[in-house]
Amino acid sequence: MTLLPSSSAKSRSRRLHHHSSFKSNNPSLNSLNSYISNAAKKLAKIILHSSIATATVLMLQLLYVIYRTPRLPPPPLSGVDFPREGRRMVAAAATPPDQKSDDDLIKSKTSSSTTSTTSTTITKQKEFRLVLIGDSPVEGVGNANHNVALSGQTAKAFAQKVVVGGGMQQQNKQASIDYYGYDCVRYWSYGKSGLTARGIEEEMVPYLHRVVDDIISTSSEEVHQNSSTIHAIVLLSGVNNVLDVNSTASSFYLDVHRLIRCIRNNPRLMNTPLIVLGLPDFSTLPFLPWPLAFALGVRGRMMQRMLEKAIREIQLDEQERNNTMKENKGKCTRTILKVIPDVQTVLGSNGYHCHRSCEESDKPATIQMRFCHPLLKYLGGIPLTQDRIASLGMIDFLCDDGFHPGKLGTVYVGNLIREAYDEMMT
Repeated sequence: MTLLPSSSAKSRSRRLHHHSSFKSNNPSLNSLNSYISNAAKKLAKIILHSSIATATVLMLQLLYVIYRTPRLPPPPLSGVDFPREGRRMVAAAATPPDQKSDDDLIKSKTSSSTTSTTSTTITKQKEFRLVLIGDSPVEGVGNANHNVALSGQTAKAFAQKVVVGGGMQQQNKQASIDYYGYDCVRYWSYGKSGLTARGIEEEMVPYLHRVVDDIISTSSEEVHQNSSTIHAIVLLSGVNNVLDVNSTASSFYLDVHRLIRCIRNNPRLMNTPLIVLGLPDFSTLPFLPWPLAFALGVRGRMMQRMLEKAIREIQLDEQERNNTMKENKGKCTRTILKVIPDVQTVLGSNGYHCHRSCEESDKPATIQMRFCHPLLKYLGGIPLTQDRIASLGMIDFLCDDGFHPGKLGTVYVGNLIREAYDEMMT
């Protein structure tokens, strides 16, 4: 018995035959398909060639920037050579940073019993201990001494708040009682130019742990096993990951996780406040030409998102751990990410912004501007006239290489770090 095709099968066969014959007998359709195919091939070639051309331009610009950017040295006794006993800072009136003195002990008007900047042992004074670890800004590249570098200006910002007589103790009524009443700030600064997140973990974190061991061995008071010997840690990481072609956003995310875990591996640092600084906006740096600035800005924002993701996950882990430990129940997170506001944005197009509190003030408008410019909040009370504020630019916040923080920039970042600590302690 022979099976005959159904009517539906016959109609389907006729439609396919008609479509193929129409396609082959329609020159306009064939021409259109050929045009689209050729256009797609040409577009692919253009994209490939433009990508190669863009990569070539970016590489040439990068080599040019590397060639023309001055190589600035760090201050004496920087990085791994930083004094093992640390440096002391006591409260002092805020003054603009200068490049004349390497005396890191700023004498207070309210204290006459100060000693030299360094000592062979940890003193018996009640000290607020601060450690900075990271890359070139922590090393102090571009600054003449540690007093004007990021480490010294950060210690000075803390000293104005936590040291007796610093003048800022009553500004935050909700702060922890342990926040105030110190005799001085003792700080350590371990950084090295060019280190990525993994490099900081491998080369700088061991010095942080050594500081803890030294404090325990030299302290005359009994320290509880789980108590914190350091009161605050500042971490700068990620800039060199942005510049490293072998580093990706995902690898940076994993490296940051490993770095912070390595810091917390020491039991005495498990509850120490850790302030992680965010990445700068590379697109605003004055020494980078376009389109290199744009490309690095995009890459930097990708790294910043990964940094924020890593910190959020670490904060969740800390909250879960605190809830499971009876002695830590109710404590806030001990790791915070502080994003640095862009200086150019703070400056504004004309250099002025009024705070809401200024609008309610009875002072004349000109005086309001002088005392209420946002920069004054981050410059530690440095007296700046209205004309001086109006003339400020990015160059006043960077070293001569146009990249590393210097001059007012170290004061600016130092006070931002102190502000982050305020947020953690309230």
